[in-house]
Amino acid sequence: MRTKLLSLEEAQNFLGDRQEEKSGSNTQRRQLQAARAVLQTAIERDLTGRQRQCIQLYFFQGLTMEAIGQQLGVGKSTVYRHLQRAKKRLERAFAYAAALQAGIADPQEDD
Repeated sequence: MRTKLLSLEEAQNFLGDRQEEKSGSNTQRRQLQAARAVLQTAIERDLTGRQRQCIQLYFFQGLTMEAIGQQLGVGKSTVYRHLQRAKKRLERAFAYAAALQAGIADPQEDD
């Protein structure tokens, strides 16, 4: 049985459809654009090269962990570890972005 961190469809839904983007409110569009920017930046800057490869092959090309392992010359468990570590790094990047956004949206006054 194949287990996924996030299905390809879920990843595409997260990134959003351009048609939905046109029909959504300005706030929703800005939030979607911000989420895309955070995700793209986190993938480019926070992941290792191998983690980026695994994310690309698994989520965007839909390959299995076994197929990725064969293509990269590593075992399925190594691919799994790369994906798990990438997920943790991306979650951390989104947590930072959310905290930053909350700080900007609700600035705390120190009186």
